[in-house]
Amino acid sequence: MKVLVLGGSGMFGRKTSVALCKDPEISIVVSMDLMAPPEWILKSLAGNADKFHFVRGNVSQIEDILNVMRLHSIDRVINWAFIMVGGGARIDPRLQTRVNVLGMSNMFEAAKIMGVKRVVYASSETVYGPQAMYGDREVTEDDQTNPTHSYAVCKKYAEIMAADYSSQFGMSITGVRPTIGYGHGGRSPAQFWSDMPSLCAVGKPFSMEGDGRGLSSLFAADDIAEFARILIKAPSSPHPVYNVGGPPQSARDLAEAVKKYIPDASISFGDRATMDPEGKVGLPWKVSGQRAREDFGFTCMPIEKAVLIHINDARLEAGLEPIKG
Repeated sequence: MKVLVLGGSGMFGRKTSVALCKDPEISIVVSMDLMAPPEWILKSLAGNADKFHFVRGNVSQIEDILNVMRLHSIDRVINWAFIMVGGGARIDPRLQTRVNVLGMSNMFEAAKIMGVKRVVYASSETVYGPQAMYGDREVTEDDQTNPTHSYAVCKKYAEIMAADYSSQFGMSITGVRPTIGYGHGGRSPAQFWSDMPSLCAVGKPFSMEGDGRGLSSLFAADDIAEFARILIKAPSSPHPVYNVGGPPQSARDLAEAVKKYIPDASISFGDRATMDPEGKVGLPWKVSGQRAREDFGFTCMPIEKAVLIHINDARLEAGLEPIKG
């Protein structure tokens, strides 16, 4: 198997590349992005570095995707290339459209042209809208979606494109709807999930203005990497899309997990409420992972295990010895 990872230097992509390189059934992993992955990720490849290749490219240019597919005889592709929008961040709408819509379209079309056997791509839990739309229960993949902003609409359109390519051209395509992701070096509107373990890992304090009591469904970068590895090796999937996320957690839960390994970590919270108790804004915090469990035996790892990996990634980059669990 020869796998292309688009958006390969982002939080999802770099961990996916590492997971794929460790799999003996995968012979080549090509990461395409505008920037090379950080040096600490290359260290994580250890004895599998010969499988890994980085290619600079832009998903908004279909020629870049076609060229790398042809050069490396790619037969499977994972698309994690996207621009995250949220948290009041100002993003050029045209740039977002070029990456999140045209880039996704280019990936599907390039895979069709080159006869790629298997495609996995990122949708998002944002397609659901806020928790209040579903009541006090877990949201499932069978629920009606309610995208309420531009990023969510882009992700829903990706699912529509995937369905079109699957039905019209017989392609094997599976989407994932990740919840809130965290990992060392992660960048997102909910930055504190990634920052807290990373800062504490190297002896720096962490503080936030919020009270840390808001709930979110979380997944670690290693979780989505593992599920992507499972999906890309499967010839197809029983369902077109899968949620990826664990049970509701708060920043205070994350702090407790960090202090399990770093008891003297300096973590402080403010007084500002970080949760709308009625769930009328934001994202669902109750998200079902039953479909992924039933179809592929996949579940997100416990937060304590994920945090230890996160801490040691930060320590690896800083040149520090890992903490043992």
